[in-house]
Amino acid sequence: MLNRPTHSLAPAPVAKTDRGLGWRPNGRLAVLFAAMAVALLVVGGRMVHVQAFLTDEYAVEFGKTREKFEEIPALTGRILSAEGIELARDVRVYNVTAHYRWLEIPADEKWLRGEALSRLDPKARRKPDRVRDEVARLTAQRQQMWERLAVAAEVGPRDVRERRMEIQRRTERIHRDVSERLAARREERESVGVTVSDSEAAWWEQALDQVRVVLTTPPQRGTYPDLEIEEQLAYHPVLSNVSHDVAVEIESHPERYPGLRIEHGTRREYTHGRLAPHLVGYRQPIDGDEIARRQLEFPNGDPLDYQPGDRVGVAGLERQYERHLRGLRGLRKLVVNRRGEVLRTEIVRNPRDGRDLELTLHAGLQAAGERLLDETLSADEPIDEVTGKPLPVPVGGSLIALDVRTGAVLAAVSAPGFDINDIVGHDAAAWERINADSRKPLFSRVTHATLPPGSVFKVLSATALLQSGHIQPERDYFCQGFLDQPERHRCMIFSHHGVGHGNCDVVEALARSCNVYFFAAARRAGSSEPLLDWASRFEFGQPTGIDLPGELRGNLPVGRAGRETFGQADRRGRETRAEQRDRAERGRVDGDTLGLAIGQATLTVTPLQVARMMAAVANGGNLVTPHLAETSGPTVVSEDVTDDRGESLGVTIPDPHPIPDLSRGTLDLVRRGLRQVVEHPQGTGFKTVRMKEVAIAGKSGTAETGNLRPDHAWFAGYVPADNPRIAFVVVLEHAGSGGHAAGPVAKKLVQAMLAQGVLMPRTPGPSAN
Repeated sequence: MLNRPTHSLAPAPVAKTDRGLGWRPNGRLAVLFAAMAVALLVVGGRMVHVQAFLTDEYAVEFGKTREKFEEIPALTGRILSAEGIELARDVRVYNVTAHYRWLEIPADEKWLRGEALSRLDPKARRKPDRVRDEVARLTAQRQQMWERLAVAAEVGPRDVRERRMEIQRRTERIHRDVSERLAARREERESVGVTVSDSEAAWWEQALDQVRVVLTTPPQRGTYPDLEIEEQLAYHPVLSNVSHDVAVEIESHPERYPGLRIEHGTRREYTHGRLAPHLVGYRQPIDGDEIARRQLEFPNGDPLDYQPGDRVGVAGLERQYERHLRGLRGLRKLVVNRRGEVLRTEIVRNPRDGRDLELTLHAGLQAAGERLLDETLSADEPIDEVTGKPLPVPVGGSLIALDVRTGAVLAAVSAPGFDINDIVGHDAAAWERINADSRKPLFSRVTHATLPPGSVFKVLSATALLQSGHIQPERDYFCQGFLDQPERHRCMIFSHHGVGHGNCDVVEALARSCNVYFFAAARRAGSSEPLLDWASRFEFGQPTGIDLPGELRGNLPVGRAGRETFGQADRRGRETRAEQRDRAERGRVDGDTLGLAIGQATLTVTPLQVARMMAAVANGGNLVTPHLAETSGPTVVSEDVTDDRGESLGVTIPDPHPIPDLSRGTLDLVRRGLRQVVEHPQGTGFKTVRMKEVAIAGKSGTAETGNLRPDHAWFAGYVPADNPRIAFVVVLEHAGSGGHAAGPVAKKLVQAMLAQGVLMPRTPGPSAN
């Protein structure tokens, strides 16, 4: 080099004509400067290009949105009484939800700055003072929004703040747990990594391993400050069940509530929870097993779109008409930014609300009937209105009133009852109280109580024995109080007073409830087949078809040779008296046949079956199908009827159909007997049921229960007796005498019909006897 030290005695170097660039230091500096200038020029040019030509492209990427969908709940249809009273309804529920970043206390600085920048134009973003002002404005807006919400919703600011803090603590805990799990997973990966760092490895292997570690190992930090979890991008409920006005205020002024949204839902209400609970039923969240079953049944999609959390009818009309009442949810599209905030919404599919179910049930009469039975069951010591003696306290009861021409149910009471709201509200104390009640308040006695009918069944026995010729209307039978032996097969009057009814025809036997008359007639029949045949024609032993789930059929005994056809029974009815007497003497009539004639033996019926029998006698021999859905309105849809695709089908109530071969003469005799029950001085309902306002026809029944327990008390009939419109039945379990215990309740029921305007009193005139 030119400036290196040299010895003075050394020979001078030989001069060269070209020493290269190394001989010129300024040249080397120029080359270095040029290289740096080119690099800076490239970077600067790229910056200019980005700012001038790619701003919009980057802004689009920053403002990129995504779509998601949320469901819009549909209302379940209402259940309305005949007067239009709402027995069950869905109400809309409005919940206020807030985006997490809008409810944080204090606001996240990074989010706050990003939100402020998104509100500024590109030029303003480069001015720090403008950014600071926008951050301050946004902070003030957050504070004002929460203050405004507290005032609109009429809640304390402290309560709102506490709810925000609760959500924030939960979200931060989740964020911390996720961060710790990710850190633990990273450490686990590092602990199992293998590097080639042995001193024996070649230098190039060690260098290659170091490069791999540098390129593949994430930054060494204990936490994840940039981690964002789903909860930090979501909306959280801060206020539940706000008023409709608050929901409208928030939705119509998004500029005032930028971080808030209204979440729509529904709630089932039973505003008259104690009115007809066994009929109305209730709804509960559908369980997972039912959803899985429907997924198997409908692999291409559930037509009713059941999802976890949906409410489904589990009892009563709510269950029976689930398909009719259920609505189908809609769908809403949400456009959200990269921070999860909703920018706009769009309705993709409107929800379809369920249809209302209009009932034949008269709410006023139903409520009156419930009060009657509640008073009867709660009496400490019921008193016999006739004798003044105490009566047993009934353990349960039921009461029914239905239209004799159409079968429309006007009232159907099961007592004791319960409040539906105690069931759907999950009130633990109420649930424990209901379960502890030995009278079984949840038990629907109208359709599920199967009891021996006692003498009420003599209406059927008289019909069967008249039709089969084993009772001659013009012939009297002398009742001595017992059939053969004083200890067996006797009348109630003989058990109490030691006397019989004397001479009786069929009308008097019904009016005075003479057991011996029907014992003798059943023995003349020679077997139970005529009784069973006509019981089958009246459709005892099978459900009435009422539109309530789970109706029981009762028990109709089967004869020794099986159930005979109508023709076989008619031929048996044409036997001569000598043939009948001969068969009876050969012992073909057993105790069960005699017991069946007076509604005992193994026969059991439901109150609804007895009411239907009375309606058939009253309307001229037509069997009606009891129903609660109003058939004159829109077609209703039943739970159990679908087509092959699972689509619901319309259901209509069957028309009344005549009882085969029932003669008008037989009906006339039976009706006369039922009217004499109430109007004849010796009738079993004369002192307890007769009214001057309206003529009543009916039959009492006292059904033995065994086990030394009090008898079941029945009274069934129809009103008005001369122009029947409504059939009714009252049964009190273990209440004693039918005429003395159930009769007064039946009378009060008819009085309630008059008071509610369901019946009109008769005009003054001579009484028809």
